[in-house]
Amino acid sequence: MKLLILGAFFAIAVNALAQTPTTLAAPTGNAQRGKVVFETTLRCFACHGYDGQTGSPRLVPMARSEDIFLAYVRKPATQGMPSFAAISEQQLRDVYAYIRSIPQAAPAPESVPLIKGILDRRTKAN
Repeated sequence: MKLLILGAFFAIAVNALAQTPTTLAAPTGNAQRGKVVFETTLRCFACHGYDGQTGSPRLVPMARSEDIFLAYVRKPATQGMPSFAAISEQQLRDVYAYIRSIPQAAPAPESVPLIKGILDRRTKAN
């Protein structure tokens, strides 16, 4: 049973990695500085979570190129996103590098129907 669950998690992880954009150019900013700007200066975590994977919208995996990201955060298309036009380009590039450095989390087991079914059957059997 444990081997089956482990195999299912492995399949999910491989699928998630396959869906991660691989054609984006490497970020030009500094991820360590970007983390500080993300968490303290801009407080992006308030809407996007500390790992960029909660809140709305999710930032991880980042599907935008660096230049498109910079253009968007300077002039957002939605009212819920504040404009960061006054923030230096380097700081925004650092934030982009930080977001791109965050590994994508695996989904909760309960959100995957196959795994949920296995866990439910196991619970009923015990």
